[in-house]
Amino acid sequence: MYIEEVPSGPQPIAAASTSVVAILGTTRKGPVLTPTRVTGWSDFVRTFGEATARSRTAESVFGFFENGGPAAWVVRVDPSSAASWTVRDASGTPSFTISADSPGTWGNALTVGVAADPGGAAGTLYSGVLTGAATVSAGTVFTVPLASTAGLRPGDPVVAVARPSGAAAVASANGTVQAVGATSATVDFGAAVTFPAGSVLAGRVPASTTVFLPTAKGFRPGDVIVVTAPHGARTSATVTAAVETGSGMTLTLAAAATDVAGTAYVQRRATIPVTVTVPPGTPAGAPPTTNVGLGLIGLPAGVGAVVAADLAASAATRAPARIVFADGRTATWSTNTFPVVGADAPPSGPADLTMGVFVSLYAETGLNLVDFGSAELAGAFGWVPENTVLSLTGAGATTRTATRTASSAADSAFTLSGTPSAGIPYTTATVTPAAAATASLLVRCAVAPRIGDALTVNGNATPLTAVESKGGDAYLVTWGAAVVVAGFTSPAPLMAVEAASVTAERFAISVSVPGLGTERIGGLSLSPSHPAYFAKDDVVNGVSAYVTVAPRAGGAPPVSLTSAPFYATSAGIGGDGTAAVDDFRKGLDALEAETEPALVICPDSTLFEDPALQADVIGKVVTHCERFRRFAIVDPPDEDDDQALRTWRLATVNSTYAAVYAPHLQIVSIDPSSTARLTTVPPSGFVAGVFARTDRERGVHKAPGNERVAGAVGLAQSYTQRRQDLLNPDAVNLIRVFPGRGTRIWGARNATDDVNWRYVNVRRLFNMIETSVERSTQWVVFEPNTASTWIRIKVSIENFLDQQWRAGALAGTRPEEAYRVRVGLGETMTEIDIALGLVVTEVAIAAARPSEFVVFRFSHKQLSE
Repeated sequence: MYIEEVPSGPQPIAAASTSVVAILGTTRKGPVLTPTRVTGWSDFVRTFGEATARSRTAESVFGFFENGGPAAWVVRVDPSSAASWTVRDASGTPSFTISADSPGTWGNALTVGVAADPGGAAGTLYSGVLTGAATVSAGTVFTVPLASTAGLRPGDPVVAVARPSGAAAVASANGTVQAVGATSATVDFGAAVTFPAGSVLAGRVPASTTVFLPTAKGFRPGDVIVVTAPHGARTSATVTAAVETGSGMTLTLAAAATDVAGTAYVQRRATIPVTVTVPPGTPAGAPPTTNVGLGLIGLPAGVGAVVAADLAASAATRAPARIVFADGRTATWSTNTFPVVGADAPPSGPADLTMGVFVSLYAETGLNLVDFGSAELAGAFGWVPENTVLSLTGAGATTRTATRTASSAADSAFTLSGTPSAGIPYTTATVTPAAAATASLLVRCAVAPRIGDALTVNGNATPLTAVESKGGDAYLVTWGAAVVVAGFTSPAPLMAVEAASVTAERFAISVSVPGLGTERIGGLSLSPSHPAYFAKDDVVNGVSAYVTVAPRAGGAPPVSLTSAPFYATSAGIGGDGTAAVDDFRKGLDALEAETEPALVICPDSTLFEDPALQADVIGKVVTHCERFRRFAIVDPPDEDDDQALRTWRLATVNSTYAAVYAPHLQIVSIDPSSTARLTTVPPSGFVAGVFARTDRERGVHKAPGNERVAGAVGLAQSYTQRRQDLLNPDAVNLIRVFPGRGTRIWGARNATDDVNWRYVNVRRLFNMIETSVERSTQWVVFEPNTASTWIRIKVSIENFLDQQWRAGALAGTRPEEAYRVRVGLGETMTEIDIALGLVVTEVAIAAARPSEFVVFRFSHKQLSE
């Protein structure tokens, strides 16, 4: 059995679209000299902005869709300039330029920012807990028992850190893995040290161009990685290759990384929400810098009294504090301030402060204890642990202490050191370390302490064995054995064995639009080899609704953490330009590439004060329509002198491819910046919408006259039949108001004296048929120029014309009266024509013409008739 596909008959011809309009003019925003298809008013506003007093394009688009138009091609022609911003790194060196995605003053309202975006990729080094004690001699190979060895490999550089155990120092030693078993690893250490069970063995970032991360995801070539040491110090390197290895990744770096231990005994760090109050002012210096001191930062309760030294570095246990402002900018504590680089001061409001965690003895202020005893204290502090000593103070009052007893009765819950000062309020209660040895302490801490964290008590690293929350930021911390804490210094660093981390430092571009929120595009890289290279198509360009970016200029600093985008400064103010005749010509040139539009309007031609310039633009539009088989709907001046309007039409427009409509229309203003309630606009956009609605409901053969105009609330001129009798013969199609019937188009003549092409629907019907035949007979090219091809051509065209006749587009009671198609040797071609490769087809159609004048003849009738 064989299956063959054979031609089923003549090639069908599809009717070309007749109801899509092209509009040339000025807009608030949007691409310039780029024909852009919109399918509704909201689509236009999204791309080209709201209406503007500089143009009538927006109102015309509104009128087109209001009257049933399906789609419009908008060509913005005004030579405006775009707002732009220079993105700089933290040193103030220019990096690249961001521009509003289209020219115009609209871009001046944008707020553009850049900020670090570190969440794109992350990795960790190996970390394992010792399941047993290990005493290591220097230079010896030792087998370390581990809970897990997943991710550990022979040859890996490692560091071991002892678990805090009450000794003055916490031991650590570097080593190299020799062999790896299921529950142990053989390590060659370079120092003699004893590690108790619970100690940590971790990998290191070596001083090498190769880094292995046993757990990692998302790193890409071109990434700048940031290695954050356990104490918070940051180093960086650039990735040239990233290879997945199981659940981890092996990174190849452009230069050797800084050696960083994967774990260390350091002060815990935490990110704390704070409130920043930045006074108004302009940043000074080069680069411009705002200094945010400690006095401008509001700390939450529980952080305690922080001094400048608490934010500074402390040897190898604490890196300087870092702050991230609401706009994404960061700063590191330096010389008693956070120096924030940028042309604008950082915003006041919430910010994130990353700093070392401190523990303070519990204290409460704002009390109002007067003539109190044990019962009153029990009501306020009955929850504190037994043996807790509270020191109670107040202005003018004698300090008293109260010791919590084991009693649950309010009258005996506390033992006071003496009678309080009579009638004087006590406002502060502070925990005083007991003189006797104790195994617990009531403290305040901004974050919850963890079991295993340590406090330095009497010079020893004392690990916490229990942590009990007492509500809010109050905690009862406990250690294994009672020690004397009378000399405990408050606030004290909360210490812990912490791990290093590795992240990719990418950046984000944010654009804030008044009333519309903020657009943010993150995960960007400066490296051209990165998949999210910021200047690559469809990363920012083509994705952002508001801006475009340009690549970095030649000679820019190498991609690194120090050259990362940090802030943006204004580089240019957007401006609104006025379109000249040549701008409209360029717009028409750009429109030549689009085949869909069948109608062309240019409502901004009416804004030229010089009649010669207006006529020049209209002439170019009409010539374009004649060349590309389109139809121009022409707007005349807003003229109240009928003779002047008639003269203007006869002198300016004479074409079978154009029609003139008057008067201008009044609509409710859609310009958000206008204070006027009504706006007078040219009629072409509304008329084009009526054309489209008529085409859809009746067909292009129906004259678009006696059709309602939606969206208009008035006319600039009110025409009578007498005025129409003057203007209609010279092809000025009027729009009139009829009582009970609304605003209607009351004319359908082309701007020509040629009787054969008098009516709009005749020209548009021919345009449609010619375009349809042209597009649907492309198959004929290079077919054999023989009778079989001629027959196929004839039948295809006749079938199409028969459809038009049956739809009422053609006159005649029979097909033979409605159309004629001739093609063939001896009919339309000679043998020379065939030899030259010509196929000549003659098509004649009888277009249905409108009943422009309806005449009823009345006479007397005799009774006998």
